[in-house]
Amino acid sequence: MVSGVLVMNTAIVACAMAALWIVVGGVRHEEAVRAGDRAAAVVAEMVRSDLEKSFAEQDLAAARLAIAKAAHAGALAGCRVSLGDGAVVADLDASAVTAKSIPAELPPLTIEPDSRHTFAVDIAGKGKVLLTVEPAGAIARSEWLEYGFGGVCLGAIILLGVVSVRAQKRAMPVTMVQSALNSVHAGEKELAALELADSFGGIATAWNGMVRELATHRARARFESVLTRRAQPGERDEAMGKMVDSLWHGIVAVDEEMRIRYCNGAAAVFLSGTRDGLLGTPLLERIGDPQAREKLEKLANSKGRGKIVVEMRTGEGDGGAVLRISGRPGSGGGGAMLLIEDVTQQRVADRSRNAFVEQATHELRTPLTNVRLYVEALVEKPDADVGTRSQHLNIINQEVRRLERIVGDMLSVSEIEAGTLKLAIHDIRLPALFSDMEAEFAGPARAKNITLRFDLPPKLPTIVGDRDKLVLALTNVVGNAIKYTPEGGTVKVAVRADDSLVIDVADSGIGIAAEDADRIFERFYRAKDPRVEKIVGTGLGLALAREVMRLHGGDVTVQSVPDRGSTFSIRMPLKAPLSMAA
Repeated sequence: MVSGVLVMNTAIVACAMAALWIVVGGVRHEEAVRAGDRAAAVVAEMVRSDLEKSFAEQDLAAARLAIAKAAHAGALAGCRVSLGDGAVVADLDASAVTAKSIPAELPPLTIEPDSRHTFAVDIAGKGKVLLTVEPAGAIARSEWLEYGFGGVCLGAIILLGVVSVRAQKRAMPVTMVQSALNSVHAGEKELAALELADSFGGIATAWNGMVRELATHRARARFESVLTRRAQPGERDEAMGKMVDSLWHGIVAVDEEMRIRYCNGAAAVFLSGTRDGLLGTPLLERIGDPQAREKLEKLANSKGRGKIVVEMRTGEGDGGAVLRISGRPGSGGGGAMLLIEDVTQQRVADRSRNAFVEQATHELRTPLTNVRLYVEALVEKPDADVGTRSQHLNIINQEVRRLERIVGDMLSVSEIEAGTLKLAIHDIRLPALFSDMEAEFAGPARAKNITLRFDLPPKLPTIVGDRDKLVLALTNVVGNAIKYTPEGGTVKVAVRADDSLVIDVADSGIGIAAEDADRIFERFYRAKDPRVEKIVGTGLGLALAREVMRLHGGDVTVQSVPDRGSTFSIRMPLKAPLSMAA
């Protein structure tokens, strides 16, 4: 049954990717914050003539189309035209429009425009209106797509991608659980090896809970057995004591005064002491969290059968560990037994997952808004000239490609976590590949006045690999170089082929701090530089690029100096390694 589900999911994803490859594609990049104010002024000047004409003709649809064109040209996040009395005539958000028509006489302005994002536009013979613009990221330029087919398929493609990801995530945990059970049948005794990644969802969480509970029961049984044997005069079971001491969980027994009467090696490490040195000392002196101390004290004095679970952080800031302490009252009516676990990585994964969802949601919303605006413009102006229709359809195509890129990254991350990311090996003609990339990134570079140069040798060999995956890796690295390079900078792609293929992507961007350079290839991680936080991204691109290149037998490395730029080096063998060729 599980195999059937996986086959069906694989077929769905394959169909979705095929449709996405034919219909849509996308590029993402953001306009540098420093160019925002100048872009606002340029757009305001550019849209004046269109507004004067539309107000003179009292054409409301033309006014809305004018700001939609301006929003695209200036890569704006918002654009609004309002009257002096506050009524909104046109806005990128259709729900914000309050005026039903353009009045013959314009009311006087009651709001003074500022010099940055709000401008007064003179309407000859009628008065003035307010134009408000909000700079954002520039829209990438790519190939033109026929509107009819793209519009019809857009909704289906997005829905299919989401369904595929969910279906795969639901099926994969079942397969992983089955694999774990097979390991138990084969004689696996280490329970920690049976746990699944929390990213597999509810099934993995429930399974891990069962495994950990079983480990806790085993540890408790061994511990109680040791205590029972130690209480009998002249009898000691050293073998059992060593087994308890080898557990990765901390085991602590305290009396009714919260003094430690037993702890294993892991507990001594968690409590920053030695086993012999901790015996007889108050446990609460080792607990820095006030809430944890209060709960532990109540547990020791309790005569019931209840138990507690409390988490606390050791150390200061984000560098400390997160410990989870589970405890229950002792069977004799006094004291308690505690289990200490290190759950730091689980909490880090939770934070990374939440940050990724937030970033992905923001990235999906922007292209969807642009597509809606230009579709509405075409619907309101069915008799628009061919040039205008072509321009609108081209922008819709660009935004749909951007959506495809985001969904593709999500699918690739899901495949990496599930261990199913594989290569389709073919011969790759490098001249054609780099020619396509140069054409794809020419528009984004030109929009930011960035000098983009491809330095290629006179002759490039034909290599063996997965062309689509290789394009994914290169697109993420080159796209990042353009995204994080300020306006007027340079990006250079240098290629050489000796014993291996080496692609150096050098930029004059903001650079990467040394403490971030070691972590930027981790999934969901983004540098702590405030300039990076203002640029939308998911933290997946470099992780995907490195994973793809390592599957090809290569790697991705970086050298960077803050405020002076970065150089990413992509290296792979000219011939497929034996593992990949097989």
